[in-house]
Amino acid sequence: MAKVSGSTVIVGFDLGHGETALAKTYADKSAPPVVLDIGSTGAGRQHVTAVAEHPTRGVLVGREATEARGVTSLYLAFKSPEIDRDDVRTPVHLFVDKVGRDARERDQDLTGSRPVNWVFGAPSGWDADLRRAYAELLGRTGLPNVEVVPESRAAMLYARDSGEVRVEAGQLEGTVLVVDLGSSTADFTSVFGHRTGPPIDAGVQLGAGLIDRTILERQLDRHPMRDALRETLQDSRFERLRLELLCREAKETFFRTDPSRFVDDPEATVGGTRKVATRTGNAYFEVELTAAEMTAALDAAQPSLGGRSWRQAFRDALDEAADRLGRQPDMVLLTGGASRMHFVQEEAREVFGADRVLLGLEPEVAIARGLALAGRMSLRAAGFRADIRKLVKGDRIGSLVQDRLSSLGDRLGAAVADGMTERHVIPAFRRWRTGEIATLDGMAAGISRALHAELTEPGSPRLTGVIAEWQNELRPELEELTRPICHRWHIPPSAMELPAVQVSGSEIAVPFDSAAATQVLDNIAKVVNVVVAGVIAMTLFGAGTALIATTGPIAVVIAFVVLLAGADEAREAAMARARQANIPVLMRKVGGENRLVTKLRQGAAAQEAELAAAFSAQFLDDGGQKLVSEIAKGIADDLEALAREAELLIS
Repeated sequence: MAKVSGSTVIVGFDLGHGETALAKTYADKSAPPVVLDIGSTGAGRQHVTAVAEHPTRGVLVGREATEARGVTSLYLAFKSPEIDRDDVRTPVHLFVDKVGRDARERDQDLTGSRPVNWVFGAPSGWDADLRRAYAELLGRTGLPNVEVVPESRAAMLYARDSGEVRVEAGQLEGTVLVVDLGSSTADFTSVFGHRTGPPIDAGVQLGAGLIDRTILERQLDRHPMRDALRETLQDSRFERLRLELLCREAKETFFRTDPSRFVDDPEATVGGTRKVATRTGNAYFEVELTAAEMTAALDAAQPSLGGRSWRQAFRDALDEAADRLGRQPDMVLLTGGASRMHFVQEEAREVFGADRVLLGLEPEVAIARGLALAGRMSLRAAGFRADIRKLVKGDRIGSLVQDRLSSLGDRLGAAVADGMTERHVIPAFRRWRTGEIATLDGMAAGISRALHAELTEPGSPRLTGVIAEWQNELRPELEELTRPICHRWHIPPSAMELPAVQVSGSEIAVPFDSAAATQVLDNIAKVVNVVVAGVIAMTLFGAGTALIATTGPIAVVIAFVVLLAGADEAREAAMARARQANIPVLMRKVGGENRLVTKLRQGAAAQEAELAAAFSAQFLDDGGQKLVSEIAKGIADDLEALAREAELLIS
């Protein structure tokens, strides 16, 4: 678990299959991460991912490991999802332990009083369980507070926050394809609105290391001592790894060189030389790359790629990624040292459009910087989540719902009673008058059932409209609760706004751009709909029948019947007896239908308002506390869902 502190130092540790880089930032600062000098040869910013054990010099990493003679073990390109294998676990432990110790010796920030969090990356295809197991392995090296995050997420944060990628407004909020080109794999990952989607499987292991091995074989083929060299490479895995590394460095030099040099002089070369001891004497293995030779290596048929060239397989993978996305991405982000290869950028621009393909100034350290940014975001997001959790677990949301519950009750009462005279009471009275309904209580119960069916039947917006209107009136007040938290963590307050509830037919919907959040954000609308429907059913099928019989327009009917019967007992007792009596049909028709219907219509507004008020009070009495608790819980769940989305905006 990452340690949280405002003064925490975060180290992004990009342990790559081919190269490794580290970058550093701080939880309480907003400056872009800086790449650490880790003591490697050259500029000191990257190690070859290599580790060796020497009987007197101990553990060696990077160039020292590949150059040292007399080593008892040498590992290159050992990062793998098969972390239970000894030839993966051992070099990972040796390498990370040594690089971590060297970094701490060189940088006082990593050994002082500040806590330090170490953030490593994993390919997008590694699931959460594998990332946890990888974090446990890394933690055994003695590094504190280890976290493992998807490299595609690091790439996105690098593009957004490093200042090195010219991102147009809205590109990162849309669909992004992250293409991370490493030595062993080419990872294609879709990202939708900051949220990582599943990796796109190209079907082959398309690492740039395959180009290195092709260059090696082609250079061996033309060497005068090729048989002796091949014999040595067969005997010594260490020597083969060293020559592959020499070819990789020659390839990288070729693609860092201005292409115009090779246009102006087709015979211009880049390369390097290494002395190799063979059984027949020393051989000087020389790598010479011209433009024609590099073209031949890129276009050579590869058995592992089904006979395709590396260039063709990469183009096919881009086409496959485009098809799998199902839409034109807003941005294609190229990361990894191999993305410097000119043709990689050209192919991507052909498939997706030149204006969509972006590359950072230093793609080889982009992931290290992005990992440091991911660690910083993680710490800040933890603080943001803690504030939101404190809000939703407190009583402020419940109090707000409680204060506004009477308004919901009034609307529900009106939804039940408005217009019921014409739609239900007069038709029911006519059926009672002809004998279809036995008693006035039976008429009241039938009206209760009809009201419930009307409110809840498919296609009826009466109940859902009331709920949507009431919820939408709560939104501004909820936003006032979340606004201070958003300001504290530099998140736009709009990120925590519950979207407006809309009614389509009888369905409540929450329109929202993110498909990942729509299902959760529908929750509050559905929770309120269900709990309100339950309370209405409880009331209509419980106390509601008596309310209908004694209040509003039905009471007028009963009083009319009592009057016709000429009862001389107390009014309430007479009305109660009349409700239960099966009055003869002939007597029901005395006085004429039109007279009562006219009376009902004339007093409809006042009688329905009286019944609406009675229903409002009954609803709150029957289900007030349930409404408060369930609605407050639904709002809390939605705010937490919004918070998970909003934390991606933290920089």
